[in-house]
Amino acid sequence: MSDVWASIGAFLLGVGGWLVTNFVASPFRKFFDLRGEVIQKTIVYSNVRAVHKEFPDGSVEPVEDVSDDDINRLQEAENVFRDLAARMRAFALNEPWALWFVEWRYDPWKASKTLFGVSNNLRKYGGPRAEAKRALEQALNFRVDEPRKKSALLTLVDWLVGKTKRSR
Repeated sequence: MSDVWASIGAFLLGVGGWLVTNFVASPFRKFFDLRGEVIQKTIVYSNVRAVHKEFPDGSVEPVEDVSDDDINRLQEAENVFRDLAARMRAFALNEPWALWFVEWRYDPWKASKTLFGVSNNLRKYGGPRAEAKRALEQALNFRVDEPRKKSALLTLVDWLVGKTKRSR
């Protein structure tokens, strides 16, 4: 009889492992792949030219000397960020178990909203464009212009293995 219970237990553990892998671990990994893609595309399109300039008083003027290549790249960037926003929104709406873990450190819903904002504000230089970029970096906890700071644990490990200079 104990062999039957052992077999049932092994079967249930297998089913439980499959459920955790497919409904938590796999979507969790997909989020980090998507986050990496957002960071990469943010860097690739960080210098895309706008076609308008917005001033603090709210007035807007066209930018001169914008080539057809610049306009095509701008359209491509808008489409890429809109696609990323849709994929991030799909994750936030469709993966409740992985979302529960991800939300400890990141905000996929806010990231989706700000990716739509980035897409909608690429045509204008000015405040909204920079604000959308900052909000995206905050929602996904990254900074494009500075390296990530090491955690205290990694700093301690570096010190223990001699990778950092010891103070005298």
